[in-house]
Amino acid sequence: MGVLTAIRFDENFKTFFERLKEKGKHTTAAQVAVMRKMIIIAYSLYKNDVEYDKEFYAKACGIQE
Repeated sequence: MGVLTAIRFDENFKTFFERLKEKGKHTTAAQVAVMRKMIIIAYSLYKNDVEYDKEFYAKACGIQE
């Protein structure tokens, strides 16, 4: 259920999810992709002992400024 909250309130994950949907991915497949990205980011934060930074992870979610 965390993925639904991330898609709704975090702009990085929302943009990533919408981009996958536009490419024709099924909703469930796009949600699983967001879940995987969340797990990878969480592990990276734990491993490096840093806090989540939206600007830093915008690049990981494919947001171009």
